[in-house]
Amino acid sequence: MKNMLLALAFAVFTLTGCVEKEVIDDVNLVVAAGFDLTENEQIRGSANVNTYMKDQPVTDYVIVSESELSREVISDMQKQSPDPLVIGKLQIALFGEKLAKQGLTEVVDTLQRDASIGERLLLAVTRGEAKSVLEAEFSTVGAAQYLSNLIVQNKENRDLPRTNLHLFLYQHYSQGQDPFLPILKKNDQTGSVEIDGIVLMDDEKVVGEISNEKLIFFKLLTDQYTKGSYTVKIPDSENSAVVKSLSSDRELKAVSSNPLKVKIDIRLTGYINEYTGKKITPKVKTEIAKAFEDEVKKETLALINRCKELKIDPIGIGDDLRSQIRTFKIEEWRDKIPELEVDINAEVTISESGVID
Repeated sequence: MKNMLLALAFAVFTLTGCVEKEVIDDVNLVVAAGFDLTENEQIRGSANVNTYMKDQPVTDYVIVSESELSREVISDMQKQSPDPLVIGKLQIALFGEKLAKQGLTEVVDTLQRDASIGERLLLAVTRGEAKSVLEAEFSTVGAAQYLSNLIVQNKENRDLPRTNLHLFLYQHYSQGQDPFLPILKKNDQTGSVEIDGIVLMDDEKVVGEISNEKLIFFKLLTDQYTKGSYTVKIPDSENSAVVKSLSSDRELKAVSSNPLKVKIDIRLTGYINEYTGKKITPKVKTEIAKAFEDEVKKETLALINRCKELKIDPIGIGDDLRSQIRTFKIEEWRDKIPELEVDINAEVTISESGVID
């Protein structure tokens, strides 16, 4: 037994010595990257590199390179760096608006083929050029940390649905769902960066958008809420209520294959955090829930009709149909999207009141 343990320890020691080590002081860590399409149809890459100094805040600088192929951009950047560029710590990749409208297949393929890049890499499309967003003001935290926190906290606490490299690749290669990505824009007045909706894509390029105001309804169709909030306006009244701590789930059921019809059940729970009226009574709670349900039905159906016009499926209805209807032909789904009939059922439960009744 003792000999076996010694042999195992020796093997582990030997294998550990084979792993290539990189000392942080000897390399430059690329933590954020941007890709743009230039006027002469070349790919411009912008690498955001963190610089660490003892007892000093993190500082950034950007290395820029152009090439016909995205695979060559990083290689060309090495010529501008005094130390080897390492992208294994890449946290977020940005795609300029012009490039996203032409297509992201080549650039995303380059990212996924690099084994050092994790599948949780965040992706986003920018208003204007990605390079401009990377050069914005990010206080002392650096571009990568600021932009990553911006997306993650809006995903966990607000209306942004989940996105990352892993999910994007699944949606991109799937015949039953199309990709979507958050939009980041640089505020010209403050110099900061903010969320500005999401882009909708077909097989490879941007074909539409959803504004910040409509994101809640898109997330209800594609993801789950855990900490959301929404302001509900009560019909035939000047009053409104803020419903907080929203949690949600949705269920899709195939109703028929000919005609192609589905039913989507959306369930939400939350509590009233603010109310502009005088008193919250059981009748008021019922009115608020009913108004919320009606708005959910109206807005989610409008989003689905918009997707039908664009012949895209960011919701993943095709995947659900494939799993529920044995005769469903997924390869024909793109052409069948405009024929889809959808029935929306929304159920809102006001669990309690967060204000004094």
